[in-house]
Amino acid sequence: MTQRLDFRVDIEEAIKTLNLSCNDFRLVSLHEYEQILVSILERFTSLGKKGLNYRWWWGSFKEPSCSIHLEYAPDVLKELVPLEETVWFVTEDWKRTKQHGNYWLYEGKIAVIADLIAEMYGFEYYIVSKKFEWLLGEDRHGVLIGVGQSMAEKIEYLKSNRENVK
Repeated sequence: MTQRLDFRVDIEEAIKTLNLSCNDFRLVSLHEYEQILVSILERFTSLGKKGLNYRWWWGSFKEPSCSIHLEYAPDVLKELVPLEETVWFVTEDWKRTKQHGNYWLYEGKIAVIADLIAEMYGFEYYIVSKKFEWLLGEDRHGVLIGVGQSMAEKIEYLKSNRENVK
């Protein structure tokens, strides 16, 4: 039996370690994910559909945005996103084995996503409001970026109160 070598295996291992169910966190189906990703790309970047194959989006944001370098970004995710809100979780295909596009799309609540990120190694990810109101992203250098008016304002607030931020 051939073992899959793609990034999803790493996510699946973290899901098992955290004992998560598909009600807590799920991979978006093959039939849904591309349309959702394109909607995210069109709303928050200047890339449009071609962004599916880009290695990172953070250089192409078109909304008001604000960024902050944090020692450990997952520590503040639960403060920025309401705990009860279900969001999109976009992960880059770290191992570059995905046949179409460069991103995997999941959905879950922020507490679960923050715990999952903490269980794994560093990779670029984006967390997106299902209403497409805001986007949060962390690059591989520990820079947390808020896109969209409400999230940019929250990041600006973090910056102005930096002594309280890890």
